[in-house]
Amino acid sequence: MKPKFFIFILGLLFSPLLLVAQDFTNWKDLEIYYKKNKFDPLTITEKQLDDLPILHSLPSDFDQLQDVDLKKKLFYLIALPLIHESNGQILLDREMVINIEKKFLRKNLNENELQETNRLAKKYKLDDSEINLKLFRDLKQRINIIPVSLALAQAIVESGWGQSRFALEGNALYGQWTYNELKGIIPENRDDDKSHAVRKFDNLAQSVQAYMHNINTHTAYYSFRVVRRIAERVQYTDPVSAKVKFLAAYAEIGQEYVDKLELIIESNNLREFDRFSY
Repeated sequence: MKPKFFIFILGLLFSPLLLVAQDFTNWKDLEIYYKKNKFDPLTITEKQLDDLPILHSLPSDFDQLQDVDLKKKLFYLIALPLIHESNGQILLDREMVINIEKKFLRKNLNENELQETNRLAKKYKLDDSEINLKLFRDLKQRINIIPVSLALAQAIVESGWGQSRFALEGNALYGQWTYNELKGIIPENRDDDKSHAVRKFDNLAQSVQAYMHNINTHTAYYSFRVVRRIAERVQYTDPVSAKVKFLAAYAEIGQEYVDKLELIIESNNLREFDRFSY
């Protein structure tokens, strides 16, 4: 092996980028990593957000972390890059739709553009039998980001700050249900007349992506999507509060769930995380 190549390999082995791609088996190592790289949720910049590690899973001992402030800090730094990445993927789809619509308004679409429109319509559960302005309008209404503060609040409520059994064993940050028990974890106190399980995922990123896709496609959140679309045109004094009110269907407790989300957002100043631009 040539000396220069050997040095290059050693550089890769000890590079911080390699650490980013790894998981952390315990929360203490994760805390040390964040401190070493000066990651702080209160002051983190967009550039630093891009540099945060995307964890495959939570540290297995995360439920043993008792320090409330430290638990919150670590959870923010775990969840923020996952939410940021998932929103970024949604924006790529949105940009594609907007660009194809512009072409559609001027001239006929080519075969590739037609196929992309059909693909996105299927992905976001819309009727693609006819490509027209209504389809593009419906696509833009569905393909949009979830506010970071709201995505964080729901992850906090549904995963107990990342310390729930479902989050630790199934990478489930949002408590989504499945009726295929092979694809989920059965709740310990499930009523005898219930047949659901909490859906498990291969990694945390899949959990966030599935949650956002659910909000963007399920009929139960139609009003949420309408308010989100209006908020882009009309300057609400508090657009997050306007949207959170239409998430009662996410949990069986309905309005109580909305109240809990609003309390989590307010008491933890989660709107601070909406400062990141998209």
